[in-house]
Amino acid sequence: MKKEAEFNVNQIDYSKKLSECKSGEVVAQKEKRFLVVRIPELSEKENNLFITILDELKRSEKQVRVSADVYFFLKDYCLENMILLNKQQREKILELLEWEALGESILTPLLCDSVFEEIVINGPKKPIMVYHRTFGWLTTNLQFNSEDKIRTIINKMAAPLGRQLSYQSPMLNAVLKDGSRLNASMHPIAFSGINATIRKFKENPFTPAELAECGTISKEAMSFLWLAMQTSCSILICGNTGSGKTTTLNALFCFLPKEERIVCAEETPELMLPQSHVIKLNTAEALDITLGSLIDNTFRMRPDRVIVGEIRNKEEAGAFINTMLAGQAKGSYATFHAESAQEAIQRLCSFGISERSLASLDLIVVQKRISKITSGGARKEERRVMEICEVEKTPEGAKANALFNFDFEKNALVRAEEGARIIEKISRTFCCAKTSIKKMEKVRAKTLEKLKNKSNFMDFFASAEEVIG
Repeated sequence: MKKEAEFNVNQIDYSKKLSECKSGEVVAQKEKRFLVVRIPELSEKENNLFITILDELKRSEKQVRVSADVYFFLKDYCLENMILLNKQQREKILELLEWEALGESILTPLLCDSVFEEIVINGPKKPIMVYHRTFGWLTTNLQFNSEDKIRTIINKMAAPLGRQLSYQSPMLNAVLKDGSRLNASMHPIAFSGINATIRKFKENPFTPAELAECGTISKEAMSFLWLAMQTSCSILICGNTGSGKTTTLNALFCFLPKEERIVCAEETPELMLPQSHVIKLNTAEALDITLGSLIDNTFRMRPDRVIVGEIRNKEEAGAFINTMLAGQAKGSYATFHAESAQEAIQRLCSFGISERSLASLDLIVVQKRISKITSGGARKEERRVMEICEVEKTPEGAKANALFNFDFEKNALVRAEEGARIIEKISRTFCCAKTSIKKMEKVRAKTLEKLKNKSNFMDFFASAEEVIG
């Protein structure tokens, strides 16, 4: 009789193989796309043995820290119970035992695969979903069979941080040791049942040239932002969820000198800044250390740049604006959820920020994740910078003046205006006539073209600094 496993590997029928990745194969059946994860296939007898040994391993008091510990546990168990396994059987069972003892069960191969941005558990007996960088959402052939198993995996991942998902604490947000974000919830706040979302980040961040090459932003616009960063402008990057706001913010720091001191107040885990003089601070609600407290502390740290991270509420909006009003850094930076630059201004005003204070903000960059359906009916998602605006103070209040706009007919980000405030700042910083700024932008655009094959983030940073100085 086959024993009930804690997870299932489902059969997926498909007609086309689209791609391979580290964890398996991306396949399609008509318009539906799937991920078939490579996982050891066990016979009924092998499956029952695996479950029995796993139960014994959980009950045992032996310390399991490395693969060798699992190997010797399996070897000893088979000797004691006079079980003979051939090489193939031993390797299959050993791999699954290692995933359970040292990894995160069947999530292990998915977590180790860099092509996924999100891994989602929607509950027991439902397929695990992944978001592929190229193919978007994929249904996998894997599922967990019980709420207890899902909660155990979530708590195992959050344990090093002293966090647990329970009926007393039914919602969990945590930053894992590799920088990934874990969000999970369960009954009573999760009406549909226990769920988890793991947001993974690119180990080698996108360079500015890569963002321009893949169409997220034009070379002209990126060259303009290059000058803006060197001019010590404060920038707010807005957009919808998963639009790549932090990716773009991270890339912009390639345009700053390596010796600058940068303070991240409330650490944004996916930021991998190229500068060596970086301090990352985080809030601690249990100790009553708020974002406002962290911002106050930066005044004593002599930062060249301050990153507030993601603005989500009134306090965080106030902290971001205070960094600019205090003038203790060359520039302040944050990300924010808003559909347009003007909406960002309106939302900040709704948080109690005065329009006079908003004048301290130089630029608002709006980046969106947009869906497209091709003539053949295929769906795809693109990340595009839709607007770059400077903030103007007018008699009617703060206004977003568009310098670049996305032209849907041309499918490109195009220049709308030269700007006034920002051009004046660039002119003063570089001690040049305003007519020379276009030439400076062209030099940087050519540099981006030269460096488009520098896929290593740190290599790009070193080369950009060497070319421009």
